Amino acid sequence: MLLVILSQGIRVKSEKYIGSRWHSTLNEDRLDKALEFTTSMMSTRDLDQLIDNIMDIITGDFGFEGCDALLLDKEKNEFVMRASKGFAEVGFKLVGRLTKSVESVMHDLDDCESLGRFTCIYRAKEGDDPSGYFSLLHPERAKLPRENPDDWHELDVLYVKFEDEKGRIVGFLQPDGPKDGRIPSGQLITNLEIFAALASIAVANAEIVSELNRNVMIYKTMAKTTAAIQDPVDLKETIRRIADSLNTLVPFDEISVYLIDWEKNLLMPVYATGPYANEAMADIGPISGLAGVVARSGKVEIVKDSMDDERVEDIPGIDEEEIRQTMMCIPLKSKAGEVEGVLDLYRDKSRQFTVAEWEIAEPFATHAAIALENARLREELKSNFESVQRAFEDMKTLDKAKDSLVNTISHELRTPLTTILGYLEMASHGMYGEISPKLKEKMNTMVSSVNRINSLVGKMLEMSRLQDGTLILDKEPVNLALLVKEVVRDLDEETNTKKHTLTVLFGGELPVVNADRLRLRDVLFNLINNAIRYTAEGGQITIGADILSGKVHIWIKDTGKGIADSDKQKIFDRFFLADMGLTRDDGRVGIGLYVSREIIRKHGGDMWFESSEAVGSTFHFTIPLMRR
Repeated sequence: MLLVILSQGIRVKSEKYIGSRWHSTLNEDRLDKALEFTTSMMSTRDLDQLIDNIMDIITGDFGFEGCDALLLDKEKNEFVMRASKGFAEVGFKLVGRLTKSVESVMHDLDDCESLGRFTCIYRAKEGDDPSGYFSLLHPERAKLPRENPDDWHELDVLYVKFEDEKGRIVGFLQPDGPKDGRIPSGQLITNLEIFAALASIAVANAEIVSELNRNVMIYKTMAKTTAAIQDPVDLKETIRRIADSLNTLVPFDEISVYLIDWEKNLLMPVYATGPYANEAMADIGPISGLAGVVARSGKVEIVKDSMDDERVEDIPGIDEEEIRQTMMCIPLKSKAGEVEGVLDLYRDKSRQFTVAEWEIAEPFATHAAIALENARLREELKSNFESVQRAFEDMKTLDKAKDSLVNTISHELRTPLTTILGYLEMASHGMYGEISPKLKEKMNTMVSSVNRINSLVGKMLEMSRLQDGTLILDKEPVNLALLVKEVVRDLDEETNTKKHTLTVLFGGELPVVNADRLRLRDVLFNLINNAIRYTAEGGQITIGADILSGKVHIWIKDTGKGIADSDKQKIFDRFFLADMGLTRDDGRVGIGLYVSREIIRKHGGDMWFESSEAVGSTFHFTIPLMRR
């Protein structure tokens, strides 16, 4: 077939440009050279090597000083510079991946004089601006006049086109600086025409081989990825393997993978790479933005410029600098077709993602979805098994602790503590006679200590009642926005002492809930106070809210030390204190979070958290909306 096409290409050229004088005008030497060209080009299957060979022939055998080669990128519908020879190296580095739209090239060709089917020339006119040329061999000659009509001028442009079997332009050469200083004509044009016909076939064949090799690589990579997700490794390692494989076929600078919790309306990051990976992993929030659009539509979205698309939301913690990227956002669907997550790819906007790349990336997204589903099942099985084990151990140890500690504190210490506190307060106010300032200071310290112990006893009693199921909520309409601001105001001194910035992201617009106001205040006080306490000086505390599945959702985010992975499973356990540089001499015994969560649950809500070491923690809770 190749020989037939080749012979047809030569026959067309011979009939149009050489006719019956073929044997008389094309002597044996030129025929040998044509065959040499053919052998050199047709034996090369690597496209880049083929272009290099063509450039060598143009600058060596055809007598040009330099040459540029541009090929059509069919996906982007633009011509891309693939090689340059003879021009200054620094010049090529500046235009190395120069692109020209099809419309621009066709407009340029309309201004050219046709020398044949494949060759045409633009003859520079007086007054042409040299700055419009991306490469010049001899810039110093650009403004010199043309001495003779057939002299080559520095601003002349010669085109040698490559065409496909349908006559469409798929690329072109721009030979420059003929060594004889003359505009090509006669036999040189004839040879260029034959050469262009042969080169067109060679380029088409090389592109077919290149596409075949690419498809083989895709197949091999997909097979490797399929095997990778069968290994019983954790989710992060599985996603890393998939991402590495995908990056070989669809290059990207960063990747983020999110799980979707539809019930809680949350996007939860499970994997991220790049300079802002930590910020991306901490970016837990409602299903919104571009990821939300893709999650709900189940369709891929490609964004040309992240700064110009209002659906792309800022990630907290990243400076608001102009990071202009192109994005590909792909839904991760379960076997049942439900969207379980979202995969985001990012790279510089100068390297736009294409539909062809999406078609390659989509199967990898399917693999990622399967990996997420498998990992989720493994995690659930592991979590359930560990929960049963913990529950069994807790029954043996905590029952004893409750019987021996809670009952003792609640029934034996409450009355004497109240008595001691009463006498101390009366004495400190001088009801038993005047006291010295120094003694008054000591007595105030004792009052403070007894109050702390009394507060601890109160929490222990709450825990005991929660355990026994005897705690009764005193519900009433509560304005959550005002309650939050009240607690923040009460903690002003602690906030200012540590020089924190505390921001409340809502005004008074939160709905009213039916809740036990005092106990809900205790929950807020505990969570906000923890955020202040466990954040190093000069940190940021942010309190936000939204509506989540028919409930008011409150979250408190800090920039503290975070919680170690080994402690996360125990953070809501009774009597557990994470080692964060604090000691128990501040009166804490590790029941605040347990009591807070159980109070929220008794209201019909829930409490959870996310945390990363050296990044910070975010605690969430929900309270059902008030029924009307």
